[in-house]
Amino acid sequence: MSADFDLEGHFQAMIAMVDASLPLSAVQLDPELAEPRSFLKILKARHMNWQAPRCRKVFGMRFSVKIPALDQMNFIMYPEPVHDAPIFLFFCLLTGRKLIAHVNVNCMVRDEAYMQKWVAPLVEARQAYASFDCDDRYPEWMLKWRTPAGIYGMLPKERFADFMGCGRDYLRIYLDLLSRSEPVQDPARLAQISQAQAQFVSDIRTQDKAQGMMAKMIGAEKARRIFYEVTT
Repeated sequence: MSADFDLEGHFQAMIAMVDASLPLSAVQLDPELAEPRSFLKILKARHMNWQAPRCRKVFGMRFSVKIPALDQMNFIMYPEPVHDAPIFLFFCLLTGRKLIAHVNVNCMVRDEAYMQKWVAPLVEARQAYASFDCDDRYPEWMLKWRTPAGIYGMLPKERFADFMGCGRDYLRIYLDLLSRSEPVQDPARLAQISQAQAQFVSDIRTQDKAQGMMAKMIGAEKARRIFYEVTT
């Protein structure tokens, strides 16, 4: 990928943003999961976990294939279940001609006050960019997590800078809100948050087709361990 599409640089910049707001502490992973080796050495992959204040886990991933040319990053922040913050997810995959984009705050509840706090500021920030709408449809399992701020689909590669800029804006707003978040006290609300987080984790583990794609390159058992032990 050319310097204009420096996904690694953007990935490191986003990690630095988190670290500046909620200091990160790296978690040591099994080397086989941190940098899995693929059949025929067609894949380069790095998986990372961090601990951070107010977070149960921060996950990062970098993935590239030479032929066909693919370059991917994935980044997920899982708040501690005593906070009602959404789960922040950012995904970007560059192919030879296209950009596959997904960014969203996966909400634990949906009442009006919650959506105004966590989603409305992102919708407002997105107005600084041309529309990201496209014909691609959310997979069925993702529909329950869709929000007005979510961006999902295949875009012209020329939208890369816009998408990364919008993603950084989203992350900046999210980090500001999360860093000022107070623990929830209401038992019913805490139970609702815990149940929603567990549902999101289950969806990633059992519904995300990326696990099957990874299994073809590194083996099913190792791919499963990554999704169960590292990604979620």
